Amino acid sequence: MVGMSMSEAQGQAPAQAPGQDPQYEYHRLLRRDERYRWWRPLAMLGTGTGFFLVLTAMVMVALFASMLFNPAFWNADDAAIDAYFDETLMDMSNPAAFFLTMISIIVMIPAVWLAYLLLGAKPIGLLLSVTGKIRWRWLGLVAAVSTLVYAVYFSLSFIFDALDTSTTASPSEFMPANPLFYALLVVVLTPLQCTAEELVFRGAFMQAVGGWLKHPAFAILLPVPLFTFGHLYDVYGLLDVTVFAVAAGYLTWRTGGLEAAIAVHVVNNTSLFLLSAIGQIDVNETESSWQALAASTVMTAVLTFIIAKLAARKNIVRTAGPAPRSAPAPLLAPWPIAYPAHYSQQPQAYWAPPQAPENREQQYRDPEN
Repeated sequence: MVGMSMSEAQGQAPAQAPGQDPQYEYHRLLRRDERYRWWRPLAMLGTGTGFFLVLTAMVMVALFASMLFNPAFWNADDAAIDAYFDETLMDMSNPAAFFLTMISIIVMIPAVWLAYLLLGAKPIGLLLSVTGKIRWRWLGLVAAVSTLVYAVYFSLSFIFDALDTSTTASPSEFMPANPLFYALLVVVLTPLQCTAEELVFRGAFMQAVGGWLKHPAFAILLPVPLFTFGHLYDVYGLLDVTVFAVAAGYLTWRTGGLEAAIAVHVVNNTSLFLLSAIGQIDVNETESSWQALAASTVMTAVLTFIIAKLAARKNIVRTAGPAPRSAPAPLLAPWPIAYPAHYSQQPQAYWAPPQAPENREQQYRDPEN
């Protein structure tokens, strides 16, 4: 992977001086909690899945309720209703379909948060990064760099398409009827959609795998198929998604948090959807080519390399120390065990902490004088 040192290749955190507290990389944060047990990652994933199914069912109930109270639904014939479900709701250039698709993914955010709150590491912010919070400056820097790289990538892509005389450029037939409204939905919903996917696939899944297996390669690679096959593309498109997932997992481990992966994901998806809003690409296209795969892979590798170098230059924190141990409750010794009653200047309850004499002479003073 990009820029791995010897210790990184062996799945270890950067070397620490003897006597230092152990340091935990992002994928090992569940192990930081003294309550960790082997079954907790599995229980966390299962609980999150349960919350997700419940929230998805609530979204579907709300959808059907809105349709039932719509007079147009009752006035439509069966063919129109079938066409609505088969065509309109499957067309991502349609604002209704786009909204429904985004919401069905965004509900993963409360699902994974609740599961992590119950069974994950403490504090809950460790799902975001080793610092327990979002590092906004770092996220903003990665977003700015990613925007620049994607701008160059899409510009070159359009130039090569224009020079290719074998294809005729034409606006997409799936261009939204209201591009401005569609673009507004993209800007509002896409960052949440990307954040949801990163919290689940580079967050909860990476930490769950890391709870069992120490080497980061397992935590980076094992969740990839789940992310890849959630997309409906041909083989080249699926390979492209796989490359992105590996890069996002590597950056999460390398930078100790989800900020870099979230930023790259948001810039990628937002760019694609906004380009579809002006008819430059077909957002419903599921077929790709090896040339597009090669170009995208090179771009992803270059961007990953740049971000990794920036993280090293900015000294981005990538490990967390052990969780503070809870102090045991103080035991209240019965006070007469410590000092005889006649040595005390003030009356005390039997269970109160002992009071030391004010000076040594008082210890030998005759209590009757």
